[in-house]
Amino acid sequence: MWDGSVTFGDSWAGYIGRTDQNSAHSHVAIQLCIGLGHDITLELPDRLLHAPGVVIGPNVEHRALPGPHSVAFIYVSPDIALGRALNALLDDDGIALASDALIECFRAADSLPGAIESLERLLAIDAPMDQRLRKALHLLRQDRSGPGCVTRVAHAVGLSGPRLRCVATRQLGVSLSQWLIWHKLERASKSLACGATLSEAAVDGGFADQAHLARMMRRMIGMTPSAAASVLRNTSVSFKTQ
Repeated sequence: MWDGSVTFGDSWAGYIGRTDQNSAHSHVAIQLCIGLGHDITLELPDRLLHAPGVVIGPNVEHRALPGPHSVAFIYVSPDIALGRALNALLDDDGIALASDALIECFRAADSLPGAIESLERLLAIDAPMDQRLRKALHLLRQDRSGPGCVTRVAHAVGLSGPRLRCVATRQLGVSLSQWLIWHKLERASKSLACGATLSEAAVDGGFADQAHLARMMRRMIGMTPSAAASVLRNTSVSFKTQ
């Protein structure tokens, strides 16, 4: 039974349990919302959407309405091959209904990593990334020195800062600054899952302070850091880093 588990993988994260998002939000990741044996309900700016599964693109405002049943939420970074393959499924409004085959990847799996592996096999992943951008993103994941990191990394891969930002927006579908914030949230969330305080998690994530972390978490996850910390810490038995 994987109800109530949180898993961090390589540029993806997943949550299995009941919904607890108390405000509309949008984020950098491509999100899969899968009802485990039932439909889910998403609140979008212009409508309510009921479906067995939905793919949500970057920067699409949404909220999953609370319900009594378990769901799978999977957040995939747009810079990995799986993220780019999922991005290709989206309609012009940044939303797509999940196919039966995609949903079955999760309902037939006994773990989130297993579901991700099935999903990777299902989707034809043929979306190459600019090698300069790939190297730049790798360097940015390692660089925690704050201001000026984009310029330093751009020069390291033979681009100007504005040119690197342009390439990133074109290939990722989101701005480089948004991608950096999402990566910071990932680091802070892992820190919270391992028992850090909110202030410690803010430092670990590279945020200016705890208030900055709180603003970004509400904006991109729809939860306060305290609520997110409660979920992460309460599922620490099943917490894994793959």
